[in-house]
Amino acid sequence: MAFTTAANVPWTRIRALSFDIFGTLIDWEGGIVSSARATALGPYLPKDNKQFLLDIENHDTPIQRDNPTWLQSDVIAEGLRRYALQDLKVVEAGKLTEKEVDEACKEYAGKVGTYPAFPDTVAAIQRLGKHYKLIPLTNVDNKSFAQTLSGPLKGCDFDAIYTAEDIGSYKPSLKNFHYLLDHLKQDFGIEKGDLCHVAQSLFHDHGPASEMQLMSVWVDRQGAMGGSVENAQERFGFQLRVTSLGELAEIVDAAFGKS
Repeated sequence: MAFTTAANVPWTRIRALSFDIFGTLIDWEGGIVSSARATALGPYLPKDNKQFLLDIENHDTPIQRDNPTWLQSDVIAEGLRRYALQDLKVVEAGKLTEKEVDEACKEYAGKVGTYPAFPDTVAAIQRLGKHYKLIPLTNVDNKSFAQTLSGPLKGCDFDAIYTAEDIGSYKPSLKNFHYLLDHLKQDFGIEKGDLCHVAQSLFHDHGPASEMQLMSVWVDRQGAMGGSVENAQERFGFQLRVTSLGELAEIVDAAFGKS
């Protein structure tokens, strides 16, 4: 396995960090679990959270791929609906009506903007913002992300926000990363070599970042979703692995000579 170190990124030369938000800054998995379990479907979900998350991901991913202009809130509502009907068979078994399933999925999808930030997120973003332009590249829709900004990410200042809703496709589509690079150049005069992408999901972020030959940092949140972590560095070519944004902020501050 190739060895990744902080020295692999020219911290004092780069000008911007782009971020995946949900899964990297926001606890996407915890939010999914808690919001789904709070609905009428809760009693019928697997007790094993990891299994539930992997099952949901198996529905959400093809829905995103097949419906790139749908809002993320609609994508995850449909993902849970298909899971309830096809996998859990709650209507077929007489446990819930189809109307009750639809209401549960709508309730679930409306909670995205309330998913909690990881404990290290806000302080780390504030520290990183002293050195770089900070740009979210998110699959979440504008309404949900606005709720996140005014709630869990209150205190985080971003220089621009690029959403799947505005782009018209979902990561891991390269279209999203071309949009990021084009707009960074147009809006800030920042070139690809001046950017480092920071993300948790190997599938949604590091795969396309590698194809685009972008520098990237893997924030390994030890989650269930986002792709297999086996031989991750060889497969995705990120420059550095950290386990929190706080760790990344420490590395950056040290590079700039700050404790």
